[in-house]
Amino acid sequence: MHLSSLALLLAAAGAHPNSLSRTQIRVAGSVATVELGFQALSLLEVLPELERVRDGFLDADESAASVPLIGAYLLERLRLARVVDGREELLSGRLVALTPQDPAELGAFGLQHVDARLVFEAPEALELLVVESRLFHETNPWHQDFTTLAWNEEAAVHHTFEGDETRWRFEPAHVRRPGVLAVFFRLGIEHILHGYDHQAFLLALVVAARRARSLVGVVTAFTLAHSLTLALAAMGVVHVPARFVELAIALSIAYVACDNLLRRAARDPWLEAFAFGLLHGLGFAGFLADALTGEPLIVTALLGFNLGVEAGQLVLVLACVLLFALLFRRRRPAEEATLARGLVPPVVRASLSVLVALAGFYWFFERAGWLPWA
Repeated sequence: MHLSSLALLLAAAGAHPNSLSRTQIRVAGSVATVELGFQALSLLEVLPELERVRDGFLDADESAASVPLIGAYLLERLRLARVVDGREELLSGRLVALTPQDPAELGAFGLQHVDARLVFEAPEALELLVVESRLFHETNPWHQDFTTLAWNEEAAVHHTFEGDETRWRFEPAHVRRPGVLAVFFRLGIEHILHGYDHQAFLLALVVAARRARSLVGVVTAFTLAHSLTLALAAMGVVHVPARFVELAIALSIAYVACDNLLRRAARDPWLEAFAFGLLHGLGFAGFLADALTGEPLIVTALLGFNLGVEAGQLVLVLACVLLFALLFRRRRPAEEATLARGLVPPVVRASLSVLVALAGFYWFFERAGWLPWA
């Protein structure tokens, strides 16, 4: 069958399937330039009066004679608005170029494409942008428009309009960054406050420490390590199966606690904190995977989450140190004896370490599926 005959049959049958378009929006100061690419058949279905000859194609003469009509349609179905004091104000736009594909250059499916350029202008530099796209919905309610938006010098962001998804409120990175930082900061705090396995690991490190001052190095080592692997995993550089990570985290908790039991004197476990911090960072990444999906400000999100984790850790560590200081006050013991004893008496360190070790082994067997009731 000839390609033109195929196009005529599709048009006669009503709206054609797989109606697609692409939209590229570039914002520079107060001007938004829109490059549209769509199927001529989609346009002819909504504006059949464009065709002088019913062949399913839009030739150069037809498009030239119909520029005002096509421009009015595109500007009616694709709207851009700026946001001022919470109110949306439509931007004035105009069609500046319309180029139908030469029918002699059609691809294998015989569908002609049309390129159009629209320019929208605002009275001042844009801060927020609302995009409303209802292109070709009259005859193709399943139409899909693949949109990219590049804001000044920022990286382009992708969005798909389809079905009832017709509005997109776009906030550029410099506007969204404080909000993203705050959201992920809160998420980091919540993860620590609800992450009992990480709390147990911190407790094992605290009771092992010789004095409160030495905890600074321990917590710093843990922070640097988990920040490193969290960033690498979030960027897709490192990938470790989640099941292995969760099992290894449980064993790391049990290991530090058992190490406390095997040593008589207190110590500064910064090496263990760094080594197992690498592992815990992978656990944080697994938790963050869904939250980071579709988030272009990954660096900001990671920074906020790490700061939140550190804030949560510091609160827990300080709470433990203050509690131990109140419960186990010393009457000026010798410095060496104090360092050997640590923040807590040996019997307390041993008791808490036993509890943490049992919790670590329990989480390991639970996550491995080896508990009959799990």
